[in-house]
Amino acid sequence: MELAELSDELEIISRVYERRFGVPRTDDWLVLKLHEEVGELTQAYLARSGRSRDRGAGAGEVDAAFRAELADVLAQLLLVARRFDVDLEAELERKWFRWRHLVEPQDEAGVRAAAPTEP
Repeated sequence: MELAELSDELEIISRVYERRFGVPRTDDWLVLKLHEEVGELTQAYLARSGRSRDRGAGAGEVDAAFRAELADVLAQLLLVARRFDVDLEAELERKWFRWRHLVEPQDEAGVRAAAPTEP
């Protein structure tokens, strides 16, 4: 799924959240909600790395919580970008991918999945 498609789907679900829970999705709410989600990701990371109470959760539950919080952060980030009309693909190109010319073979080693082989 492309970022634009993902953003559209998240916008729809976020509107459901607003309708269902009566929380107006104002500019500041979207940004503050992103901050909240980053805090929850931090909590999940601390639990995953054994630096906070486990609250009775097993290793599988702790890992699942970490993965879920990563998804929450990404979703909320895409919603903020959408609200403020930020083209994240263009910004990634401008900010990160301008360094492509410096990539050497050792930088790519083990990063990309191997192409499937023909039977």
